[in-house]
Amino acid sequence: MGKADFGTAKYHSKQLKASGLQKLRYYCQICEKQCRDANGFKNHLSSPSHTGRISNLSKDGKARSVVEQYSSQFEGDFLKLLRINHGTKKINANKFYQEYILNDKNHVHMNATRWNTLTSFIKYLGRTGKARVEVPEDADDEFNLLISLIDHSKLNTKESREKDLISDEYRANNFIQMQIAKGKELSSTPSSINNDISDASSQSSKANVAKPVSLSLKGLSKARKITPAAFDNDSDEDE
Repeated sequence: MGKADFGTAKYHSKQLKASGLQKLRYYCQICEKQCRDANGFKNHLSSPSHTGRISNLSKDGKARSVVEQYSSQFEGDFLKLLRINHGTKKINANKFYQEYILNDKNHVHMNATRWNTLTSFIKYLGRTGKARVEVPEDADDEFNLLISLIDHSKLNTKESREKDLISDEYRANNFIQMQIAKGKELSSTPSSINNDISDASSQSSKANVAKPVSLSLKGLSKARKITPAAFDNDSDEDE
């Protein structure tokens, strides 16, 4: 079958089909080639260009690493577009996947990743905590899922604020307990001092009462003896 001539109706028909979305299962990510039907995809897989690339990857041992690379790129681009277009708002997973496909024609296709279906990929995001996955109440099956992005930066900020509040409360409670302890110490100190003073005064009063009072009369007796002698001498001289 020959190629359509430029400008003909058949040529424009092929161009429209090429510009439109084709079935994902007929796309080869390694060769970046979209096939229209199963027959064309089968012919591509048996082509020398495709088989040569696959054999080179197998010889180098990069077959598994290529799949992991595609999976990581697909996940990163998916979450990035979800953050840009919807943020943390809920959206139907199938609807958003159509947005992802239309956003970039050269995007990484899911058939090149380690996830076989969109549902398995969405559930993976939910298990790893990268997105919040919910099943609507009016959903007919578990494949009609709602997805919303989890903003880890806000979660970290919230956790840090909660830690700060807990530390502030701990410091405030510790300060209050210290003030209470100091108040108890100050209230007990004056009473002990007064008790010591009263005990000392009572002991001294008891000691004073117990000891007998002693008076010395030696000085008085000498004075009495000297005074009459002086008066006697004066009387003799007068005589």
